[in-house]
Amino acid sequence: MDETPDYDNYSLDDLYSAADGINREQYPERAALIQQHITTREAQLQALRQQAAATTQFSSTTAEPEIPANLAKRSHRFWGALIDGVLQLVLTIPLFWYVGLDAFVAPSLGLIVGSVLYGLATYLLLHGYLLHRYGQTIGKAEFGMRIEQLNGQQASLQHVLLQRHLPMVGLSFVPFIGNLLVGLLNPLMIFGKQKRCLHDRIAQTQVCYVNDTTSDADGMSA
Repeated sequence: MDETPDYDNYSLDDLYSAADGINREQYPERAALIQQHITTREAQLQALRQQAAATTQFSSTTAEPEIPANLAKRSHRFWGALIDGVLQLVLTIPLFWYVGLDAFVAPSLGLIVGSVLYGLATYLLLHGYLLHRYGQTIGKAEFGMRIEQLNGQQASLQHVLLQRHLPMVGLSFVPFIGNLLVGLLNPLMIFGKQKRCLHDRIAQTQVCYVNDTTSDADGMSA
């Protein structure tokens, strides 16, 4: 044991064996060198484990959520949204009649704010109770659907308003791209695998059938 081995080429198990077999009283410096290599290798191994754990955690948090079996069909979401849209339009007619359509060509700040508040009030008038109790709008209730969080829990009224509804209202007032995002990109995103529109992505919600009440698939549900 006169010549010191090259411990850089030793595996961690080899280092453990060398540490167990060396005469520490006769070769204290070599024993200390072995222990130093063991400490370094253990630190490297621990760092690799932590890195692997962090990578796994990142992958799990960024991965797309699992698609539930009772996810609402696109056709039912379309007809439900159409019902809600027609009802909202009917309640908006008094505002158009009172203010005049010409005022919306170049609306003032006051008219914009007033229109948003009026729209929110009529939205709550139509759907507030259903959203609070069941996570449904009138159109969604017609087809047995409700708005859920990604964990399957019913979305609260506050969640729907603050994270799902109002962001889209705000986007609609962004010059140039607002109407493109809300009017085109938002509905087109439902053709993705998870059938989630832009407002679903923003609010981290999904639309599912209540009590797993699914229907037979049709061409629109693929």
